[in-house]
Amino acid sequence: MKKNKAQAGYVLLEVLVALLIFSLGLLGLIGFQAASAKIASDSRFRTEAAMLADELVAKMAASDITKVKSGYAVGGRDLTNWVTNRVVGGSRLPDPVVTPTFTTSATSQTMLVNVRIEWTMPGTTLDKGGREVKGVYETKALLF
Repeated sequence: MKKNKAQAGYVLLEVLVALLIFSLGLLGLIGFQAASAKIASDSRFRTEAAMLADELVAKMAASDITKVKSGYAVGGRDLTNWVTNRVVGGSRLPDPVVTPTFTTSATSQTMLVNVRIEWTMPGTTLDKGGREVKGVYETKALLF
């Protein structure tokens, strides 16, 4: 059987093109896996922050409404104890910061509370302003 010189190396070229397509697909899958792991991690932190915020609001609701603002304000004894024992000691949020703010409502027996929980996102980069990117969860509740 006689081979034409123009066909020499044609199979090698096909194999190289197939390897290129395969490697591009593999790189796409690796990128997808990394993005999916980041989303799962962010979701886990947001869920934990939501549960912590709900727990704090429940503690405030169970307290005497006249003592909530003094005990759970930033620097308050009840908030400091809860953050030290429960948030820092018992949660997996990296570098958490809990900030409740209070707004008086129409009556003296009710109070609006805003709970903000921030944490450092693992493996984060800096935003355009040069600040570290933080995860944030915020909720509002009416205490009565």
